Amino acid sequence: MKKFLAFSIVLFAFTAGAFAQSSATATATAVIVSPITITQAANMSFGNIIADTDGGTVVLVPAGTRTLNGLTSPSIAGTVTAARFTVTGFAGATYAITLPASHTISNGTQNMVVDTFTSNPSGTGTLTGGTETLNVGATLNVGASQASGTYTNAAGFTVTVNYN
Repeated sequence: MKKFLAFSIVLFAFTAGAFAQSSATATATAVIVSPITITQAANMSFGNIIADTDGGTVVLVPAGTRTLNGLTSPSIAGTVTAARFTVTGFAGATYAITLPASHTISNGTQNMVVDTFTSNPSGTGTLTGGTETLNVGATLNVGASQASGTYTNAAGFTVTVNYN
């Protein structure tokens, strides 16, 4: 009887331990979002400008309009366009915009510097619905007695976007 009692106590001790524990399970999930991309939709164009002996600047805002400072425009203004890009990525995500410090354009013999880049949105954008249009303007620095001709740089300028 003592053996049966001892065996019962040991069995009860193991059974009591089994009822003292509990378990649960969980799943692990990860979402790989699409990389952010930027594609060029329109090139920047400052239009037609008449250079004078003093030089000046042409400020092109992201909305696509320009202001001439110390310069004039002929009666045919030519094509005036801010650069336009399409940014695509994870819907609702924000992203940082990095604009160039400067960019040089040339007619083959003379140069002009494009600087003071601005954008809309400025600094940070939001991919509402997974896409956003990014417009970029800048300032063209026209030298004194700048030679006539078409000024460009086939390499273009770089605008960078990164998820925040």
